[in-house]
Amino acid sequence: MRTRSFSWSVLVVATLALVASYLKFSRCISVGWLTPDVYLQGCYTDLTPLYEARNFATDAWPYGSGASSLEYPVLSGLGIWLISLLTKDGSAGLLEFFRWNLFALSCAYAIVVFQLSKLDRKKGFLFVLAPAVISALFINWDLWAVAPLVLSLVFVGRGRYTLAGVLLSISIFFKFFPVIYILPIVLFLAHNRVAQRQFLKGLLISAAGINIPILVVQFDGWFKFYRFNFEREVDFGSIWYLISMQGSWISHLNWIAAPIILALLIGCSHRYRDNLLGNIFLVSVIFFTLNKVYSPQYVIWLTVVAILYFPKTRTFLGLFVLWQGGELLYQFGIWRHILTVLGEGSGIANSTYISITLFRITTLLLLAGYALYLLENDFIKSRNSEANI
Repeated sequence: MRTRSFSWSVLVVATLALVASYLKFSRCISVGWLTPDVYLQGCYTDLTPLYEARNFATDAWPYGSGASSLEYPVLSGLGIWLISLLTKDGSAGLLEFFRWNLFALSCAYAIVVFQLSKLDRKKGFLFVLAPAVISALFINWDLWAVAPLVLSLVFVGRGRYTLAGVLLSISIFFKFFPVIYILPIVLFLAHNRVAQRQFLKGLLISAAGINIPILVVQFDGWFKFYRFNFEREVDFGSIWYLISMQGSWISHLNWIAAPIILALLIGCSHRYRDNLLGNIFLVSVIFFTLNKVYSPQYVIWLTVVAILYFPKTRTFLGLFVLWQGGELLYQFGIWRHILTVLGEGSGIANSTYISITLFRITTLLLLAGYALYLLENDFIKSRNSEANI
């Protein structure tokens, strides 16, 4: 990846995007983040419910509270806990907790914007102007994991393989599902065994350093995240949830979805191993489309990897705008659907929610189809070039 000088104009727009996102989520302050107001106003965030539910209101260590331990990987828990130490105890500290988390997430957002802009000013603008991203910035702590992922890919491009492995490990243990990016990177580096070993060394050593201290001392708290996600049933936003809404409830989904996802990830990673960013985008689409849940903030991940990969053609920009519209519509639809599930007023019919979700999935798959078209052209050209040598 070539880097260029940073564009300060992107930073100005990014600041406006952060302000817009803050204004959206701050609407919940006046109602104390209570249900159903958070869904009616579209300002729901995971940041506040966990404050008391996971004992951050009393500065408790998040992995030593038994059934109330945090169901997030260790770096997320550590970050949230450190922020809780800055705030007052009890309900009096909730607003401070919310704002400190927003500040920390904004710092991660600035890192992503800075890196994208250094690669290409237009890529930076595309990210900070993406409406669905602006609307989803503070739903969860995903930005903490997105920033090290972007840095990891940048350092792979610069030949800093050990550091790239360390950064991917950090991303994984903020959110874990970046584990799907290990195989594409390892296969991309297969032609350079030294680079491959350096990457895996950085990845594994940092993973051990991050996890072993807590795993050994508080195994149950550490393991809760993994148990929770294994036992989790069909959930909002997924194609499996849409099937269940039609009366065909899917049990034992792990044994259905996991093999399909794994097979597609391996096949995709192998076939397009020479195009790392295209591969990263496609495996992201596979995972987020077939996962047990689709949370609205996942659009941040997909937007970043799409911007990193795609050339700025008119076709891409058209499909990108259509997809962002689908994601934005989904963010409206999910909150209104939850109102329906809760039996509150102002919800939407199940059929409307299904249509909105299918539209979101379709727009993403159209973008993925364009990626496949570009990747297949590159694949065929490379094979023809090899045949002519």
